[in-house]
Amino acid sequence: MDVDQLRSFDRIVRDGSFTKAAARLNVTQATISMRIKALENAAGGPLFARGRQVALTERGAAFLPYARRILSTLVESEEAMRSMDRGHLTLATLRSVVPTLVTPPVSDFLAAHPQVALDVEEGRHRDIAEWLHDRRVELAIIAWPNVDPLLDPLQPLALFSEKARLVAAPALAAAIGPAPTLDRVFEIAPRFVTHLWWQVTPEAILAMNRRARTTSLMPLEPSRALIDAGAAVGHLLAPQVDADIASGRLAEIEPVDMPPMTRRSALVAGFAGAAERPLVADLAARLVARAEALHILEADRR
Repeated sequence: MDVDQLRSFDRIVRDGSFTKAAARLNVTQATISMRIKALENAAGGPLFARGRQVALTERGAAFLPYARRILSTLVESEEAMRSMDRGHLTLATLRSVVPTLVTPPVSDFLAAHPQVALDVEEGRHRDIAEWLHDRRVELAIIAWPNVDPLLDPLQPLALFSEKARLVAAPALAAAIGPAPTLDRVFEIAPRFVTHLWWQVTPEAILAMNRRARTTSLMPLEPSRALIDAGAAVGHLLAPQVDADIASGRLAEIEPVDMPPMTRRSALVAGFAGAAERPLVADLAARLVARAEALHILEADRR
């Protein structure tokens, strides 16, 4: 039984496929099959029921938590030694908070610690959940509450709550009028744009999707371009748009029958003991201070 066999076993469980696992690990399918055969010999029986779909046997399900515990301990020790040798840490973050919440603290941190190797990785919640599962990062900003089965129960270091404002170009907002109903908004607005901000899309957003004439799910940059051009309405996070609303570049639309919308996120440690490291604690403190300055800090639980 070796580490490559355990990693292959874990990857197959997560991907549900020998072929996908081989591609993710950059090895041939024959290599994956040989590793699993050797692991099954060591474990005393089949770990997978092979067929049209790959499923764990009872033996495989019993073995899984032990395999993951071994892998987690190994990766955690590798990360600890790397951090001690180089002064290295990694922050993973939701893309949507990079410009407002993450960029200023990271710049200040690197100015204070010019010799530290800091990596910042951005992605969607599901990407970050996988990095946390693999113990690849010391700190992460994820969607909250966490319902991802990949992750063990997490205790957040801090909770953030951002208002999601329904906005439009000023001319489109004027055509819709003040204090409209949602029916009025979607009678005038040509398109409703949405984003993958939540693990589970709120029912209010789903209801608005059903009422809109046309909808688009897209990243921030193209949705913002459509909104600026008067071709769509959509929710944007308050830290991203409050200055533009104040300057008149954008207008907030406040339908009388739309509930308040917020997006919650959390700052979490990548693994046990990470938050106690001085460099990690310093970066966490800067992120929390920035959240407080943006008025999005819901709770500081450090």
